[in-house]
Amino acid sequence: MPASRRAAPSTRSKKANSTTAAAKAAAPAKTAEQIAQEEHDALVTSASKLIHAVTYSPVAEVKRLLKEGAPTWYQEESMGWNCLHFAAERGDADIVKACLASGAVWNAMDFLGRTPGDISLSINDEKSYIMIRNEGIRTEMLHHVLQAAKGDESMEEEDNTEGANPTKTEGQTSDKPGESSTSHMTSTGITLRHEDKTSAGDNLEFMRSKLVWEMGDDGKERVCDADGNGVMMGWEEPLMKEHVRLMCNAHPKMQEGATEGLNILNIGYGLGIIDDMFQGLTPRPISHTVIEGHPDVIQHIKKRGFDQKPGVRILEGRWQDWCKDDKLEDLLKGTEESGGGFDVVFIDTFAEGYEELKDFFDVLPNILASPESVFSFWNGLGATNPTIYDVASNLAELHLDDVGMKTEWHDVIVDESVAEATWKGIKRKYWDLRVYKLPIATMNI
Repeated sequence: MPASRRAAPSTRSKKANSTTAAAKAAAPAKTAEQIAQEEHDALVTSASKLIHAVTYSPVAEVKRLLKEGAPTWYQEESMGWNCLHFAAERGDADIVKACLASGAVWNAMDFLGRTPGDISLSINDEKSYIMIRNEGIRTEMLHHVLQAAKGDESMEEEDNTEGANPTKTEGQTSDKPGESSTSHMTSTGITLRHEDKTSAGDNLEFMRSKLVWEMGDDGKERVCDADGNGVMMGWEEPLMKEHVRLMCNAHPKMQEGATEGLNILNIGYGLGIIDDMFQGLTPRPISHTVIEGHPDVIQHIKKRGFDQKPGVRILEGRWQDWCKDDKLEDLLKGTEESGGGFDVVFIDTFAEGYEELKDFFDVLPNILASPESVFSFWNGLGATNPTIYDVASNLAELHLDDVGMKTEWHDVIVDESVAEATWKGIKRKYWDLRVYKLPIATMNI
C-alpha cells in the first residue's frame, strides 16, 4: 500500500483510552460489603429465575438454570418456599426430580412449618410425594453411614493415643449411673431434634430436672418437667393400649389355654400407663423389668407400690447403663427359667432423639428371647410434620432391618379430642398428626 494511503494513527483514540484508564484508576475500590451485596443480588436474581421457571416453564428450562448453578436452597421471602415447594405445588414429577437431583432441600420448612412433601400431600400428588420422601430416606441413610464412619475414625484415634492423656474428657465412659457414656455428634441430617441443652432436649439434663404430676385441662393426668414440657400425657393411653394388644396378643405365650406368662422389659415408666396394662395381662407376666433413671419417677413408682408387685423389678438408671455387655447378665435375671431373654421389649424415653433410638436397636439381638419376641417403641419422632414423620419411620425400619428385625406398621387414628385443651399449659407440643404409625418388630427369620 502506498505510504500516502496508509491510515495515520488516531491521536483521538489514544486520548480516549488514556482517559478511560485514568477513570478506572481513580474509581474507589469496592468494599467487601459492596461485593457481598452484588453477589447476594446475583444469587437472588438467579434463584428468582429458577422459581419462575419451576412454576411456569418446561422442565428443559429448569434443568438449564440448574446446570448454570441456580441456588436450590434459596427460600423466597413471602412464604418461605424453596424451588421444591413450588415444584410440588405445580405437581410436575419431572421438575420435582430435577430439583432434588440438584440438591433441593427435601425437608425445608416454610413459615407455616410445611415441607415440600406436605405440599404434594395436600394436592394428592402421590408420585411427587414418594419421590421427595425417598430422597429424605436416602439422604438420612447416607448421613448415618457417614456419622458411623466418623465415629470409627474417632475410636481409632483414641486407641492410637490411649495413655497419652490421663485426664477424663468428654465422651469417655463413666461408671456413674445417669452419666453419658458417649459423646454426641452434631447432626447435619434430619431435623428431628435441634441441639438443645434444656431438659426437653438433653436426657442427662432431664434426669436432673424436677417433675410434677398434674391434671391437664383435658381432664387427663400428665407429668411435666420444670420447664412445662409434657414428659408423658394421658392422651397417649389409647395408643399404649394398641401397643400392648399388638405386642402381646399374637405371642404364643398369650394364646388361649397358655399358663406361662411373658418376660417383659419396658424402658421409661412415665405415668405407668403401659406397665399397668402389662400387669393386667392374663396370664400375668413371669417377669416385668422396668428401667427408669429419673429419681422423681422412681419415687413415684415406690409411692404407688408398683415395685412390690409380683415379678416386677425396677432397675434404676438409664438404658445405656444396663444394656451394655458387663450388665447384660444382671439385666436378664429372672428370665433364665424361660431360656433367657425378653419376650416383649418396649421403649419410650424422654429427651432422647433418633440417634439414641438407633443405638438401642443394636442392643436388641442380645436381649430378645426367641424369634417370637416382639419389640416396639413410642413413635413420636418428627411427629409435628407428616413428611418428616414418614421419613423417620421408614428410616427406623431400615435400621431395624440392619440388626435382623422386620417391621410391620399399624396406622392408629388419633382421637380428634387431642386438641387445644390437651396442650394448654404445655411449652412444646410434641404431637400434631391424625395418624400414629405403630411399629411391631420381630426377628427376621
